[in-house]
Amino acid sequence: MTKDLEVRHCRVLLAVHEHGGIGAAAQALGIAQSTVSETLLSLERLLGAPVTLRRPGREATLTAAAEALLPHAQALLAASEAAIAAMVQQNRTAIRLGTVESISSFLLPEPLREFRLLWPQVDVRITIGLCEELRKRVARAELDVALTIEDSTRAHGDTGELSPAPLRLVVAPDHALAGVVATRRDLATRSFLLADAEGAFYGLLNAWIGSTAKLESAGSIDGVKRGVLHSGAIGVLPDYAVAQELAARSLVALNVEDPLPPVSLLLTTREAPASPLASLIALVRETLDGAT
Repeated sequence: MTKDLEVRHCRVLLAVHEHGGIGAAAQALGIAQSTVSETLLSLERLLGAPVTLRRPGREATLTAAAEALLPHAQALLAASEAAIAAMVQQNRTAIRLGTVESISSFLLPEPLREFRLLWPQVDVRITIGLCEELRKRVARAELDVALTIEDSTRAHGDTGELSPAPLRLVVAPDHALAGVVATRRDLATRSFLLADAEGAFYGLLNAWIGSTAKLESAGSIDGVKRGVLHSGAIGVLPDYAVAQELAARSLVALNVEDPLPPVSLLLTTREAPASPLASLIALVRETLDGAT
């Protein structure tokens, strides 16, 4: 039978050296003291020489031979841990998910929490960007999936609708148009705040209202909300991103005579999603169903 130095030998030997005795080593390793003693005896049988000196009333100490073995034990233990870490990393799966700020901030936290409980070995790497660029990155295989919010008529080919996501025009409670039914003429000369001037909503809103309206970028969703509260501007946000403020009446949704442009949450993939990506998409769907 081949006799080899084992990782358990190295771990126990190093623990006795670092913690000053068999009892302290057992406590540090979280194992029984008898297990430490048996492992040391196994090591002695392997080496054909004692590895500890046992003196009455005192903790066992390492012999000179055992001390000489310490650097080799450390190297073997390090190699074992590196090999295990490499295998764990190799077995980890990553989902490269591209999305926009509003989805990342308001829709993904809950399904991601549930997903990480179901798939703890899977990393979800989120990239924030503009809708068109995210779709292009999926086509270039730089992302596995993109979740975007835009004109629902864009859903075709490898892009499909996950859920409608109505737009809201929001104002401060004391705004002149709050509580009335606004026409497009009422809105034609107003200032509108969008999270991003290059985002999908810019073209939709410009076509719906007309070129006389002033469309400005607030830089972020929070920027839109703060801007609305501190000016006479009208904010443009998806319903889910402003639901909390509308419920609290800190912001008010405008009643408009004509329906706003149809907007949806869209899913773009290069191929039919398989687990675990399919699981993540299903959890997002459940969140959307609950929100509506």
